[in-house]
Amino acid sequence: MDDLKDQKNELNESKGRQITAAEREVLESSKMASEDSKEQISLVSRVAAVFISPKKGGMEIASRTPMIIGMFVILVISAMLIYIPQRPMFLKMTMMAVENSNQSFSAEQIDTLIAGGANAAMFMSMFYFVCTPLFKGLVAFALAILMNGSGKLKSTIGVVMNAYVIMLIGQVIRMVIVLATGNPYFSLSPALFLPAGQETSSLFSLLSAMDLFAIWYLGVSMIGIKKVHELTDLKAFIVTFGPWLMMLALGVAGL
Repeated sequence: MDDLKDQKNELNESKGRQITAAEREVLESSKMASEDSKEQISLVSRVAAVFISPKKGGMEIASRTPMIIGMFVILVISAMLIYIPQRPMFLKMTMMAVENSNQSFSAEQIDTLIAGGANAAMFMSMFYFVCTPLFKGLVAFALAILMNGSGKLKSTIGVVMNAYVIMLIGQVIRMVIVLATGNPYFSLSPALFLPAGQETSSLFSLLSAMDLFAIWYLGVSMIGIKKVHELTDLKAFIVTFGPWLMMLALGVAGL
């Protein structure tokens, strides 16, 4: 009888081990499938999600593997396609600046200043456009950590760079309108309603910061940062909108 019981116990233990092994195999397969599905989510799908449903898009880009290099390449190419065609506008803006400087220059000096200033403005705009999301990602990560966030730097930068596609689309729309109207100061912000001649004023700069696409981008970033760092709504708002509001406050103080 004892031998029979021992055999039954061994059989039950063997079955238990088999079930455990089978469950483990299923779990591992499920985990691999989940990881594969994350990788299969294309960059185009992430971009589309941000526009079709901003809230869902923010959650989507926060839960997927960051594609920082891919986004960086897209931003570099986009910056070239956006700003190089606008070189005539940069020439126009530089010419206006030279004319308003109240300094006397020879014709040759004026040509050199205008060409050099336009090229510098164009390349600085491209550099700013590409590097801004990286810098904002670093700032967001630092602020999130101060707020007891639990996310990683790579994930934070990934969220910001994916959401920054909203700014990219905004710049494309602005470029089309600028080239069509010949107005280099066109802005998708309250600055649009200021009278002519205010383009170089502090008020124009302040209102330009309230760009429609900038606010949209910050909102999507907030959703993603909240998920990545497991923050409350208020803390996520401070992390994403805080620096922007601070810049606005400085702009108001400078009026």
